[in-house]
Amino acid sequence: MNGGPASRLVFRHIELRLDERRVLVDGQTVALGSRSFDLLKALVNKRERVVSKEELLDEVWPGLVVEENNLQVQISGLRRVLGASAIATVPALGYQFTLPLGPAETADTAETADASEKRQQAQQAQHKTPALAGSLSARVLVADDNRVNRLLLCRSLELMGHQVSAAANGRAALDLLRQQPFDLLLLDLAMPELDGFGLLQERAGDAALREVAVIVTSALGGVAPVARCIELGVEDFLHKPVDPWLLKARVDASLNAKLQRDSQRAALRRLMPGGPSEARSLPDVTVLVVGLHGLAALEFLPEQMQELLSDWCTLMFDAVEGRAGEVAQFCGDSLMALFRTPQAAVLAAQDIGELMGAFNEERLAAGLAAVSSGCGLARGQILACTAAASSRAAYACIGTPVAQAQRLARASGEGGQGFLMDEAVRAGLADQ
Repeated sequence: MNGGPASRLVFRHIELRLDERRVLVDGQTVALGSRSFDLLKALVNKRERVVSKEELLDEVWPGLVVEENNLQVQISGLRRVLGASAIATVPALGYQFTLPLGPAETADTAETADASEKRQQAQQAQHKTPALAGSLSARVLVADDNRVNRLLLCRSLELMGHQVSAAANGRAALDLLRQQPFDLLLLDLAMPELDGFGLLQERAGDAALREVAVIVTSALGGVAPVARCIELGVEDFLHKPVDPWLLKARVDASLNAKLQRDSQRAALRRLMPGGPSEARSLPDVTVLVVGLHGLAALEFLPEQMQELLSDWCTLMFDAVEGRAGEVAQFCGDSLMALFRTPQAAVLAAQDIGELMGAFNEERLAAGLAAVSSGCGLARGQILACTAAASSRAAYACIGTPVAQAQRLARASGEGGQGFLMDEAVRAGLADQ
């Protein structure tokens, strides 16, 4: 058996052929877009653990500014193809491929009994000791001047699968925090040179140190120390002697909370890579606007409407991204995308027309009403910027081409035409 990754994997009724970039369901090839296949491949290759949304976005859309909606749409599309239970959502953490590996017909995918046992052990271990998602373990610093306490805490954390460092006083701990990246600090309060309160005060004034979650472990009694620690931003407080089961529960909770904060910040950075004040003028882009038309005249149950919009979004995102476009705005039943060249935008519009034709054929075959869409293309200079409130951020595109593409999309939908383009797009095609 070769030691490299298998080129053919079988999961119940699903066969994944990595080399051919093909997916078969019940023996029949299923058409997947390139992004959908890359997403499935990433989940399958890392099926032994939960994969964070940030990690998936970075792997499937490398180097691109992508909204989290793209990921959710692609996940929904994969679930419709593979079955709802194939991909599990782990709240605040990410997604995990859940189908068990089945027997394959070729030698390069057969697992030995030993390998299968190791895989099951790894999966069980993850459920027992979940570390920071997206990595095998979290980086934890233990600061305690009592050698026995320090050794016991380090040992417990290592058994949970974390990477552990130790410091015998607050000053040494502070130096380590400033020299190395850590996810979590377990902090004693009564220490020489710099006590726990002093370290927490230093942390409060340092933005980088505030990113490190803190659990205090102390023998100090009363409410006052606990209240002071909470005021200084501590995640949790454990009284000594620390119960191992309680330690594990508090560590897991603190790391999961940190992961959620990190994911939210990463999503905001993707939406606003230069911050909310950055704006850029794009002198020559082609704007594509596409939207569903006439939905109000059709009768849908809420769940039918949700399924329709999810299916349509999956197709539209795939058409845009397959031609190197960037989805700038997405509103459920419409989206706007930007392209560097009019040629790419026109190819995407043609793809959208073909996909809509196939989509309506499937709906009619299933006894469902066909839907229509309109698509418009316009070219010119636009202003791209971000607008942010305290809890929301949006990417905005302003300019004549945006308004023109929106008008053309409406006219296309009302007239039942494939897509309409302005003269600037036509001129760009003629230049080529």
